[in-house]
Amino acid sequence: MNTFPNTVSLDGEWDFFYDPVKFEYGKSNLPPEKVYTGRMVTPGYWDDHLELFDEEDFFGLTARFNPDYRKVHFPMGRSLTPHACSSFLVGSGYYRKTVRMDFKDTQKVFLRVGPAMWGCSVFCNGIPCGHETGYSTASEYDLTGKFLPGKENELVIAVCNVHDDGGAYHRVDKTHDGIPFGARPGQHRGLAAQGYQSERAGIAEGVSLRFTDGTDAIKDVFISYDGENLCWHVESTLDGEYELRWKIRSGKDVLQSAAENVSGSKVTFQSGKGSLHFWSDRNPVLYDVDLALYKEGVLCDSVTFRYGLRRVTTEGKKILLNGIPTYFRGVTEHCYFPESCNPHWDKEKYLRDLGVLRNAGFNFIRCHTWCPPEAFYDACDELGFLVQTEQPSVYTFEESKAILRLIRRHPCAVIFCEGNEKQIIDEELERMRDLVKIVREMAPGMLFNPQEAIRGVEYEFMPGRKITFEPIPHDAERLAQIAEFSDVYGSLGGYFSYENDAFPGVKTVEYYHTTYTRPCLSHEAGILGGYLDFSLEKRYEDTYIGTDLFREARRNMKKHGVYQYAGEYYEKNCLFISSLRKQLIENMRSCPSISGYDYLGGIDTHWHLVGYPCGVFNEFYEEKYGETVADVYRYTRENVLLCSALSNRRRLENSSFREEILLSYYGEKSEMSGTLHCTLSLSCGKTAWEKEYSFGPVKAGSVSAIGITDFTFPAFGKPYCCTLHCTALLENGERVENHWKIWVFPAVEDKVPCGVRISSALTEEDLDFAAAGGALLLTGSFPAVALKENYRPHTSGRSMGHAGMLLHAHPVLKEFPNEGFGDWQFFPMMSGSHSLVYDKQMPSFEDSTILELIPSFKMVKRKSMLSEFQVGHGRILMTGLVFDPEDPAGMYFKNALLTYLERGEYAPAPEWSVADLKKRLVTPPAEKRTVSVRIDEGGRPVYD
Repeated sequence: MNTFPNTVSLDGEWDFFYDPVKFEYGKSNLPPEKVYTGRMVTPGYWDDHLELFDEEDFFGLTARFNPDYRKVHFPMGRSLTPHACSSFLVGSGYYRKTVRMDFKDTQKVFLRVGPAMWGCSVFCNGIPCGHETGYSTASEYDLTGKFLPGKENELVIAVCNVHDDGGAYHRVDKTHDGIPFGARPGQHRGLAAQGYQSERAGIAEGVSLRFTDGTDAIKDVFISYDGENLCWHVESTLDGEYELRWKIRSGKDVLQSAAENVSGSKVTFQSGKGSLHFWSDRNPVLYDVDLALYKEGVLCDSVTFRYGLRRVTTEGKKILLNGIPTYFRGVTEHCYFPESCNPHWDKEKYLRDLGVLRNAGFNFIRCHTWCPPEAFYDACDELGFLVQTEQPSVYTFEESKAILRLIRRHPCAVIFCEGNEKQIIDEELERMRDLVKIVREMAPGMLFNPQEAIRGVEYEFMPGRKITFEPIPHDAERLAQIAEFSDVYGSLGGYFSYENDAFPGVKTVEYYHTTYTRPCLSHEAGILGGYLDFSLEKRYEDTYIGTDLFREARRNMKKHGVYQYAGEYYEKNCLFISSLRKQLIENMRSCPSISGYDYLGGIDTHWHLVGYPCGVFNEFYEEKYGETVADVYRYTRENVLLCSALSNRRRLENSSFREEILLSYYGEKSEMSGTLHCTLSLSCGKTAWEKEYSFGPVKAGSVSAIGITDFTFPAFGKPYCCTLHCTALLENGERVENHWKIWVFPAVEDKVPCGVRISSALTEEDLDFAAAGGALLLTGSFPAVALKENYRPHTSGRSMGHAGMLLHAHPVLKEFPNEGFGDWQFFPMMSGSHSLVYDKQMPSFEDSTILELIPSFKMVKRKSMLSEFQVGHGRILMTGLVFDPEDPAGMYFKNALLTYLERGEYAPAPEWSVADLKKRLVTPPAEKRTVSVRIDEGGRPVYD
């Protein structure tokens, strides 16, 4: 952050007046002095301080609130839910303060106003001083000659959030300004202006006056690095000749200093690197820089700022930081702040919160369509985060320049991105070309990402465009055009996001990625549907966001009789998601062509789709149930051990396990050697196999095999779970550890016992057979609604699908290894499976269900993957699991079901009458049909 020595804060209470009418700079008149009867604070937002003006008649008589506000109610449709919103105050707010300052009339005076929603207009002693639109950055106004020394000066700041462009939420007339930019309805707002915070008006970060020492001023300064020299870029108010004196310090120690004679309002000069160390995610070295402007030997102005020396480039499909291949291990920052609603500006809090992510191994943050406050970038500089900043989807080039002026001073800001998931139409392509020129000129050394998920190029293709289908469908002409000016891509890669359990294998992904000629950062990896933690509800009391989400989710769950299971649902979902996430990230690390990812998300972000528990951590940057920071670090760190088995971890006893142990190495040294120690541990604690390997050297930026396991699984005549532990000790002393569970099963004969039937479609003959005392395993055509399922959970925030599988106590599970939830031993059985959906006329869900699918808290459906019913004198087990002959777990589980039915030693189960079941054969229940299959970013249904 730039700091100036002659800065005076104007924060605190201001006189205030509110008007519901839109203020237009150059057209509207300022209100008379007598109406400023309220108070408002800076920094702050109107809706957080209504008590300062809620007794005023201007509030009582004329206050207007968000017309798009919609109260939370679950369900909110059958697919996606809209974004959260709030009932915030809409209109124009006028801040007034009189200020007397003693200073020389030769000094320049500037007013700095923190980011204001949607911008602000400034007046000094009634004289217009300027107007800024947008909300991404602070703005500065030259008051020289208007703000008078020794006098009572009136300052008025008009902030207006009347931005009625069609709404981001529920309007269906499609009147919005996003279409020309390729943006979907409502998407243009960007995440700092969506959700609970929406367009809440106010001034963030604060208001201050700055006085120069003399007649001229430094307007801006930053330092880039071209690989050999420091390149200084300075803007001032001078056109003639002057002197710039600078020094670079480490604390009080001056490392470099010099004086430069320059001329012109925009100057550049170079200095040597000298003994300065590089800033990096591994070692975030920062220096203090002092710059002073002298004219004819007299000090005019000075500034101090922090500087980190770094250079980010690309080479093939790798991103290099200071010449070293660097893997971008990232999270998506969704602009969710449960305590403050709007983004806060407390650097110490950013250091604490983001420090949790850093300790967990992440080194990259993608700011989804918003530019955080400077305190955020200050914290990232100190923590060693790499940051991608994205613009609001609709922007002006002036706003782009303002964002670049802010972030280019920070070594953490390494990527600038045009936007998120916008359709690449001709106008958008040309706009990107123009934007790239601005980025190259204003922020040399910063990488350019054209789009996060390139809509129209990778997917959802434009009508009439020629599409190339190998190696993946893409618009080859458009991709080549984008490649002309792009450095990196935020590539979609659905097998890491929406279809995260459909990983096609490393070789296939490597073939797919031959489509790209630039480094690819996998876009929004994960999106794994988590569960609501009701224990956090009290933390929302007395906050602006409030407890509506929890209250409505509780009401909905109580209505369906499941709220008493909320704690168990949350805990088992956490275990399930953490297991999936680990494998998902290891899948990405196994692919050499991928340069990194942004995982969705670092924390839960509940404004999105009104309940979005997608985070590694909860919204307060705290560990979730069953997984520690150290657990996460195991698979998100710089160097990660991998196993070529990936998710194929269901094996037969007496079978050979011959798999590669790989090291994804992204260390500081160009090559690395070491030793690898592997053990196979049984659940009893005994070691079944152990071996040590020497490896190396492996190259930085590579995925290399460093050992091959070769052992036979012990046979115990029953299934068990064992763990493969691997530890690499690198020659630099670093210790890298990882482990994987493996489920081992005896081979079983695939046959149906006497007195037991298997049927894929229930018939009257089957019912008569059961009623007479027979046992039936029904695998399809259930006498109830059946829904197609997969192992993966619902995409976060959505209502359909499931949030994991609970395993209830039952004899068939007695010897089937499990921890109460469906881990990877169920992967093939769940892929392409069908659930049995309970209705009110069916027997008790609790008494009949053995394998339960956790329902969404937004739309509760009681779904079972295995149910048991007494039918007459017999039994029927109903399961939609898939029993693949190549799956040891599935074949053993199928055999366990059949053996249970054969023995006849049944657990208690509710009765389902033969008469009712036969009626259902004639008229089977049907799932209610829905036409709306998805909802756009603005909360509107999209009809295909």
